[in-house]
Amino acid sequence: MKRILLLLPVIVLMCAGSLCAQESVEQYLLNLQEPKAEDYIRLLYEGSHENKLLAVTKLEEMGARDQETIDALIYGLQQGTLFVQREAGRVVNDYWDVRAASAKALGNIGDPKVLPHLHTALRYDHDTFVRSSVANAIGKIAKSESIGELARAIEIASTSGSDDVLVKACVIALGDIGDKKGFVPLVEVMRGNFRRDIDRGTSL
Repeated sequence: MKRILLLLPVIVLMCAGSLCAQESVEQYLLNLQEPKAEDYIRLLYEGSHENKLLAVTKLEEMGARDQETIDALIYGLQQGTLFVQREAGRVVNDYWDVRAASAKALGNIGDPKVLPHLHTALRYDHDTFVRSSVANAIGKIAKSESIGELARAIEIASTSGSDDVLVKACVIALGDIGDKKGFVPLVEVMRGNFRRDIDRGTSL
C-alpha cells in the first residue's frame, strides 16, 4: 500500500505530461490548418517528393511573390539537375513534376530576375515536358533577352515528333514576347518538318 502511495505522484506527473504532450500536438495540428507561405517554403526544402509538389502548388495558389518564395521555387526548378541527391550512386530526386510546376509558378510571378535560371533549365533539363513548361514561363515574363534561348531550343529540337511539345511552347513564347527578333526562328519552324499545328502556331 505504501509503495502504491509513493508511486501516485509519479503516475500523476506522467499523466499530466502525456496530456500536455497531447495538447501541444493538437495545437500544432490546429496551427497547420491555415499554414503560411513560410510553412510551404520549408516543406519545399525539406519535404518528400509529394510534399515538394504540394508546396509548389500551394505557393502558387497563395500568390506569394517575395524573394524567399522565388528562391524556394528556383530550388524546386533544380531538383534532380543542379540539386542532386544520390543513393548507391543513383539520383533519387529526379522530380520532373516538381521542376515543371516550379517553372510554371515562376512564370506566373513574372520576375525577370529568374530568367537566367529558366534559360539554364531550357538548355540543360533532360525532360521535354519540363523544358516546355520552362518555355511557357519565359513567354509569360516576355523579355527580348530570351529570344536567343528560345531560338536555340527550336534549332536543336528533333523533328521526329518527340520535341513537338517543346517547339510549340517556344513558338508561343516568341509570340508572347512579340519582338521582331523572334521572326527568324519562327521562319525556321515554318521551313522545318514539324507538325502542322506547330506551323499554324507561327502565324498566331
